[in-house]
Amino acid sequence: MLFDRRSCSSFFSSTSSLQTLLKSGFSPTLNSINRFILFLFRVQKFDLIVHFFSQLNSNKIEGNHRTQSIFTWALLKSHKFEEAEQFMKTHTIRSTKFPVNRMWDTLIQGLSITQEDPERAFVVLQDCLRNRDVVPSSYTFCSIIHKLSFQGNMGKAIEVLELMADDKVKYPFDNFVCSSVISGFCKIGKPELALGFFENAAISGALQPNIVTYTALVSALCKLGRVDEVCDLVCRMEKEGVALDVVFYSEWVCGYIEEKFLVEVLRKMREMVDRGIVHDTISYTILIDGFSKLGDVEKAISFLAKMLKDGHEPNKVTYTAIMSAYCKKGKLEEALTVFKSIQDLRIEVDEFMFATLIDGFSQRGDFDHVYHLFDEMEKKGISPSVVTYNTVINGLCKFGRTSEADEFSKSVSADVITYSTLLHGYAEEESIPGIMQTKKRLEEAQITMDVVMCNVLIKALFMVGAFEDIYALYRGMPEMDLVADSITFCTMIDGYSKVGRIDEALEIFDDFRKTSISSPACYNSIINGLCRKGMVEMATEAFVELDDKGLVLDNGIYKMLMQSIFKEKGAKEALDLVYRMEALGPDKYTTICNDSIWLLCKKGFVEDAYHLFIMMRKKGSTVTSKSYLSILRRHFSDRKTEQSLPILNSFIKEYGLVEPRVVKIIAQYLCLKDVDCAFWFLEKTMDNSSAVTFPVSVLKVLIKEGRALDAYKLVKEAQDNLPALDVVDYSAVVDGLCKSGYVNKALDLCIFAEKKGIILNIVSYNSIINGLCHEGRLIEAFRLFDSLERIDLTPSEITYATLVYALCREGYLLDANYVFKKMLLKGFEPKLQVYNSLLDGISKIGQLDEVFKLLNDMETKFIEPDCFTVSAVINCYCQKGDLEGALAFFCKFKSKDILPDFLGFLYLIRGLCAKGRMEEARSILREMLQFKPVAELINIVDSEVETESISDFLVFLCEQGRIQEAMTVLNEIASMLYPVRRLSKSSQLTHKQQKNYEWKEFGSDFKNYEWKEFGSDLDVKSCDAGDVSNVSTNKGSYVTRFRLHDFDFYYSGIVALCSKGEMQKARELVKEMLSDLTKGS
Repeated sequence: MLFDRRSCSSFFSSTSSLQTLLKSGFSPTLNSINRFILFLFRVQKFDLIVHFFSQLNSNKIEGNHRTQSIFTWALLKSHKFEEAEQFMKTHTIRSTKFPVNRMWDTLIQGLSITQEDPERAFVVLQDCLRNRDVVPSSYTFCSIIHKLSFQGNMGKAIEVLELMADDKVKYPFDNFVCSSVISGFCKIGKPELALGFFENAAISGALQPNIVTYTALVSALCKLGRVDEVCDLVCRMEKEGVALDVVFYSEWVCGYIEEKFLVEVLRKMREMVDRGIVHDTISYTILIDGFSKLGDVEKAISFLAKMLKDGHEPNKVTYTAIMSAYCKKGKLEEALTVFKSIQDLRIEVDEFMFATLIDGFSQRGDFDHVYHLFDEMEKKGISPSVVTYNTVINGLCKFGRTSEADEFSKSVSADVITYSTLLHGYAEEESIPGIMQTKKRLEEAQITMDVVMCNVLIKALFMVGAFEDIYALYRGMPEMDLVADSITFCTMIDGYSKVGRIDEALEIFDDFRKTSISSPACYNSIINGLCRKGMVEMATEAFVELDDKGLVLDNGIYKMLMQSIFKEKGAKEALDLVYRMEALGPDKYTTICNDSIWLLCKKGFVEDAYHLFIMMRKKGSTVTSKSYLSILRRHFSDRKTEQSLPILNSFIKEYGLVEPRVVKIIAQYLCLKDVDCAFWFLEKTMDNSSAVTFPVSVLKVLIKEGRALDAYKLVKEAQDNLPALDVVDYSAVVDGLCKSGYVNKALDLCIFAEKKGIILNIVSYNSIINGLCHEGRLIEAFRLFDSLERIDLTPSEITYATLVYALCREGYLLDANYVFKKMLLKGFEPKLQVYNSLLDGISKIGQLDEVFKLLNDMETKFIEPDCFTVSAVINCYCQKGDLEGALAFFCKFKSKDILPDFLGFLYLIRGLCAKGRMEEARSILREMLQFKPVAELINIVDSEVETESISDFLVFLCEQGRIQEAMTVLNEIASMLYPVRRLSKSSQLTHKQQKNYEWKEFGSDFKNYEWKEFGSDLDVKSCDAGDVSNVSTNKGSYVTRFRLHDFDFYYSGIVALCSKGEMQKARELVKEMLSDLTKGS
């Protein structure tokens, strides 16, 4: 042997380079060089070989194929794979001692396993097969597949697998390959592909699965939520003689943990022990981690104790799982105790342990402790990664401290999650500057975005209205190798819909429909947007398509669609949609029908709801109690108690009297028919009646029907069967009693409410004052008025308006003027009706100067006169006998499109006829008959009188010039409308107008009612709302309502309704007036 160890050592110690040896006359042979480098290879001096070979090249000494072979292996052994690859490609290496195939195998395996670059290894593998006629070993193929699968690069893994099965290679793939591929598909979230791969491999017969393969298969099944199918797999394994091990059971248990089947977890662990399989550290750790994730800390601790008892040492993962469980339960002090015990055991803590604690304190919002943990990490030499930083950033954003999180993020190299979290935080805070600043940082950092990042950014950009950027980002996703998911589409559709850009929303929706994504949320978003735009036809098509695809129907979206159809098309089209839904199947269709009945009743289409109810009954569909109640309550509200009886009978037959709601609705029905019957029924159903309560709406219906006494009786005698009434409910009944003439009952109810602890407000007192005034009990009304301040109540504008009206009506004009001035002093701005009341009273005694003072006051306060105002002034002129003035005033306001009411025209016609000015009277009559409100008022009277058309008859008389006869007809109409006429009272007023009450010295029957010191916090909002019941608004004026002998109320109400075109209501008011006036007479 040319070189031994000693000579080799002395050679390298005495010489600095091969060049020095050559200069000294040393001439080695190629064989000696090969022996030398072979010796270096055997003693693993690979770097020396590489250095020696470079010297040979520099001295232009060429080696042979043996030299090249040893040099190549030296490169491979020293992990210089790029140099080895380059050398192997440029030199033809032949060797028997070192087969060339092994070199290529080593190179490819080194690239794949050692350098973790399986893609480069795959390229070299392809080059060997295509260009070098070299077929690497099956292990080489398997190593690449395993590494690609581990990295989640399943596309390339399948390519290697296909190459492996090529005719040129024909390597069978084993359990190792199959397990790797299955695990790889599970890793990328596609376990269904993993199962498909296994089934194909098993069917081909090329695979005999072992425990490793089956374990990977269990993992796939568990990820798909098909953990129950593992039992069948176990049976198959037992038939094949494959023994289960602890790893298999650990994977199986993980599946049950994910599904939160705690009982099955414990059962499988017991089964494992029964099979003689012993727990190891990993299986115990999986159990502890699983129960920790489920929040069962106690169970996790018990397994930790058992683990220690069995002699297994917990590792960092085990303790970290316990800490995580405590953190999730909010028991951070216990988590810290575990953390300290880990340090006491001298287990080296790592970043993940700190990150677990940091996350716990971040979720609590204790960021002082978070920053303390960061300092402790630095002291221990642990550098927090971006993952730990993101944990803190996420916590800060959740607590609305996104700006602080933004500053904190600048301490680390932010990643895509960092920017996503910041954008989401700023979006939640609706901080447009924050969004724009973060977007700028993102662009400058040139971060590669993922789908989640894109979705968050799209949502944020919608907030700032950057629609062009949104569209560009969406269209640019394919260039970033990103595929839009359901969240992307839903965010885009919803965002465009909310800002009204429905065309863009439809474009995105069309893109979504071209994909295989199934997302009910996308359909819901587009239906919502289309409904907002009133495009109900397209919305309906989308809804039908949603069902055709078998996706989950959202009842909320269906209701919204129905409401939109109601708004845009009406009840008929809404019902058409309901009938189209029959194809959905009986269960869904029944649900839709019941929802539709409720919606139809809510919208007031009770007849349509009833037809749908009948259709359901014919088809044998189940009508819910909610549907029954909706129809019945609507009928009761519309006072259609007779029509509700068949429905009520069906309700009782189907649900029986055991159901409290049935008893309740029966009691409500009987209450509307006869309150005493309702009480009798409740006595007979004593066992159930304690749970039965009449809805407050019954009181409203009774009052609306003029049955205030029944409402009063219900409140007083059915206390246990009524819900707790509030001040609004009591005020409504008090108001109803007062308007029906039962003021004393109203006073009784006030005392009753006081005993119940209800403090009445000004609304109730206004009703009582109104009722007292209406009955002519002015002394009591004013005494109550004076007592308001003593019970800490401030009279409202309605209070003063009521008193002014009553005084003017009774002819106490000085008193009315006094109240009017007091009203002004209190800071109230009288409305038109108050002025009209004063004008009406003054006009009857012909005080024209006072009339014009009031008109001037109205003008300075920008109060526009109405038909009542004009009529009152014309009456005043006529009382003075100044027809020229009356005609001038009439013409002045006619030019302003303000004409008098019926009585105003009648005053003029009477005056002109009295003066013999028939043509002028005829002209006024013609205008009167052409004025729509007056004509409609005459038509109402016409409908009450069984004769030919009065309107046509008056027109005929006018055209014939028979004015006296026409005036006789008009007087007759006036006597029907106003039996107690305003125009005949002037003679009664002269002796009253000088009378002024001394309010403080009244004596009255009112002393029988002990008005105690009620305390009340006046609710201005409720007062305003309640005053509406006493006052109806007409062009900004308040019209106080009275009943019985009060033609002014009826007249103004009838005219107002006619002016609005509400003729049916006007006719009902005329009937009510005639009835009341008949009673009064």
